Amino acid sequence: MTDPVDWSNIDPETIAQWLESTGQYKILRRIAMRDTFGGLVEHPVPVLIVDTETTGLELNSAELIEVGALLIEVDRDTGALGRLLGQYGGLEEPEQPITEESTAIHGITNDMVKGQRFDDGAFARLVKQASLCVAHNAAFDKPFLMRRFDCLSDTVWACTFKELPWTQEGYSGRKLEYLLSDCGYFHGAHRAVEDCNALAHVLAQPLKTSHRLPFQVLFESANESIYQIAALKAPFEKKDLLKNRGFRWNAEDRVWEYQALGFAEGKEIIEWLRTQVYSTTQKIMLGFRIESGTERYSGNTLKQQFKEV
Repeated sequence: MTDPVDWSNIDPETIAQWLESTGQYKILRRIAMRDTFGGLVEHPVPVLIVDTETTGLELNSAELIEVGALLIEVDRDTGALGRLLGQYGGLEEPEQPITEESTAIHGITNDMVKGQRFDDGAFARLVKQASLCVAHNAAFDKPFLMRRFDCLSDTVWACTFKELPWTQEGYSGRKLEYLLSDCGYFHGAHRAVEDCNALAHVLAQPLKTSHRLPFQVLFESANESIYQIAALKAPFEKKDLLKNRGFRWNAEDRVWEYQALGFAEGKEIIEWLRTQVYSTTQKIMLGFRIESGTERYSGNTLKQQFKEV
């Protein structure tokens, strides 16, 4: 009988590297908080990565209960992530109790938030230093934060869920957990600061296909307007085609809508509608709502314009 192996004297990373070298295993490493992400930053831009936890999904009925934020220096030209400049994490007790369904998602209980209040000053100090705010679903996070914090009124945002071409780059999905796994990591609790740290780890790695760093793409797209295009009087039989193309049904206005990032994608969608939905070479009438600058992802209801294009 052979003697049992004394695993306590073996470096786990050595084992992980050996397993990976066989080609039979994929190893995921747990992320940890870092003082720096190791990138060379010669032209620093302070970027605030933000995440929230809420009591629900609807802005008109849910409340903000947790905010996480990491302020990181990013190179303006290369997109490399450098030092962690500051962080904030805080809880706040909502007016209505947190439901068991919500707690099951984020792990935050009513006992944890009892008597808690956000530190407005600490969060505002990070916001004022940032040139850009980034969230993995900015259309969700930004409206909740703007309703609670005055310091966000003039901020410009980028959305890593929408503005990065994850599908084209060969990732298994757009959810943060999938992206983290594709990058060789995993994390524990689904909490705001931890999710900010997870997103930072993903953004520090080059994209799979183009090998560009994600912030190179985000710095470009942050200057683009968002065009919400409404397919007016689209034929009913085209509904599946519209849905598969990424249009969403607006039940209130009874119209199919698409959010295009930038003029180039907007033009592409218009030409697709012309040929595939309206089956014409003539001009078509569409509805437009255009968000630019600090309006992006604010959740404000903008006046719709109607144009023949």
